[in-house]
Amino acid sequence: MRVVITGAAGFIGRHLSAALLARGRLCDARQQAVPIDELVLVDRTAAPAPPNPKATSVSILTGDLCDAGFLDRVFAGGVDSVFALAATLTSEAETEFAKGLAVNVHAVMRLLEACRAQPHAARMVFASSIAAFGGPLPEVVDDTVARTPQTSYGTHKAIVELLLHDYARHGFVDARALRLPVVLIRPGAPNPSVSDRLAAIVREPLLGRDVACPLAPDTLVPVASVTRVAGALLDVHDLPGSVFGHTRTMNLPSLTVSVADMVDSLRGYATPRPMGRVTWEPDAKLQAVVSGWPRRFVSQRATQLGIASDARFEEIIDAFVREEQSISAGRSA
Repeated sequence: MRVVITGAAGFIGRHLSAALLARGRLCDARQQAVPIDELVLVDRTAAPAPPNPKATSVSILTGDLCDAGFLDRVFAGGVDSVFALAATLTSEAETEFAKGLAVNVHAVMRLLEACRAQPHAARMVFASSIAAFGGPLPEVVDDTVARTPQTSYGTHKAIVELLLHDYARHGFVDARALRLPVVLIRPGAPNPSVSDRLAAIVREPLLGRDVACPLAPDTLVPVASVTRVAGALLDVHDLPGSVFGHTRTMNLPSLTVSVADMVDSLRGYATPRPMGRVTWEPDAKLQAVVSGWPRRFVSQRATQLGIASDARFEEIIDAFVREEQSISAGRSA
């Protein structure tokens, strides 16, 4: 089995690569668990080589999916499964409209067309987002709520969801999509993405740095650990197509926390340096984006299939602390 991850150098991509190699198998078109012969990590920047306990062949390809020649290299020899994670996020998609459309829509369309050109239908898992929802929303958002995105990024995700369903309906690709909440906690330097502004509320104090929180304390946010997300993407891949019915998309059941809860969860953590301080500096523009997202994010179908949320926010912090310790140990080795 030849498996491709696009966006493999990103936060979710790195964890998904490691999870795939640790598992070593995926279900094929006959729902038989078969070994992964080759894992192809695709991104515009070189993805780091992940731990490889089963010695699966790993290829790292660097290029632009909108480049036909590069896409031919990715699909050379055929592809059995694709995890489509590559994206430009909310802030950039708003300020660089053409780039957002090229990365978030056109590149995925090229992937779908490359799959359609194959003699056999590949299985594709697409990372969609809560941003596909927007406007006035009910307190609880499940798979049945209409998508009315209020950002370009959310619009891109909704477009691709519809394309995946249509390509699957024709039998061109065995597609499925998982709508993700805010995925926490990305290590490394801060960046201007909305999700990272949220992650920084916890990450920066744990690293001994002060942070200004841009959101009101009572803001409710659905979140998931990157470990939970990687596992859920693998679980969704291995589901038979028959469970999806009239739609190929489902929400990832998520843990809802308030920003105040996130800050309170930091108490009691021992850190190598003094804990950074959290101050409150409202950002009206960011608040409007986050307040437009679902607050409670559920999926009865995913839950029935055994795909669950994180149990406690402290579990997400614990996972970040372990990752930071591993990174620090690697630097000092």
